[in-house]
Amino acid sequence: MSNGWKIYWVVVAATVTNYLIMVLWSLPLISEMAGGGAPFDMRPGGYSLDEAQVFLTAINAMGRDFYLNTQQLLDLSYPTLFAISVAIPLARLVPRYWGKTLATLAVSAAVFDHFENSAVAVMLRVEPDALTEVMVSTASNWTLAKSISTTIASAALLMVLCTKGIVWLRNRNAQIG
Repeated sequence: MSNGWKIYWVVVAATVTNYLIMVLWSLPLISEMAGGGAPFDMRPGGYSLDEAQVFLTAINAMGRDFYLNTQQLLDLSYPTLFAISVAIPLARLVPRYWGKTLATLAVSAAVFDHFENSAVAVMLRVEPDALTEVMVSTASNWTLAKSISTTIASAALLMVLCTKGIVWLRNRNAQIG
C-alpha cells in the first residue's frame, strides 16, 4: 500500500472517530440539555422559525455554551474529513466525469456544513425572541443542502463500493473455479 493510501486510511479513521464522538456523545448531550429537542445539525429536513425558537427556549445556558464551543469545534473538522474520505474514492473508482461530479457533491456537503455551522452559531448567540425568519431560513437551508448532498455522496460511495466488491468476488470465483 502506498503512503498516499496509508494517509487516506488515517483520514478515514479520524472521520469515523470524529463522527462517533458527535453522534454518541456531544449531540445527545445537547439534546438532553434542550429537554430532548434535536440539535439543528440533526434535523435533515430543516426547521421553521417556531421550531428554532422552541429549541432555543428549551436549551439551558450550559447547553448553548457546549453547542457553541465543544460541538462546533468537533464539527469544524468533520465536514472536511468527510469530504476527503468520500470524494477521493469516488473520484478514483468511478470512471470519467461521473467520479469527479460525485466527488464534487461530497465537497459541496462539507461547504454546506461549514455554512450551516456559522448560521447555527448566529442563532445560538441570540435570545429566542430575537430570531428572525431570515436567520432561521438561512441556517435551515444550509442544513437541508448539507443533508441532501451528504446523502447522495454517501449513497453513491456505498453503491460504488458494493459494485466493485461484487466484481472483485466474481473475478476471484472465476479464477478459483
